[in-house]
Amino acid sequence: MSLLAHLEPSRSADRRAAERRKLRLEARASKRDTEVVIHDLSEEGMLLECAASLEVGEVIDLVIPAAGEAQANVAWTSGRFFGCRFDIPLTKAAVSAALLRSPAPPSEDERRKALYNAMVELRALARVVEEITDRVDRAIARIRQIR
Repeated sequence: MSLLAHLEPSRSADRRAAERRKLRLEARASKRDTEVVIHDLSEEGMLLECAASLEVGEVIDLVIPAAGEAQANVAWTSGRFFGCRFDIPLTKAAVSAALLRSPAPPSEDERRKALYNAMVELRALARVVEEITDRVDRAIARIRQIR
């Protein structure tokens, strides 16, 4: 799923208090061509993560499946995270439709396989670190012998 976002400076409004729902959808900002991940989405707003430098008060125009176009104001920023409020709240149906498009959580079998692969990779990396440490120790020993 992709949400098209166009970043423009604007004013900010103050609304809050809708139930939050977890969501991870990949999105791409159309003007700045920046990858965006939506972590939370509710009728009132969303939590974005992206590398773009957004300012409080900026307006994001976006297209949401089953909702059409919407506008959100950046309400707060914290590093790569941006809390945004919709000018006009989304409908529950639009939020539900977006949730249905979000990636399904991994199965228990997929989680176990990913954990196993990560452990194998970590063990291999530990062997490489151990080898490098031994080489550094040998180099230090040779330097001490030269003195």
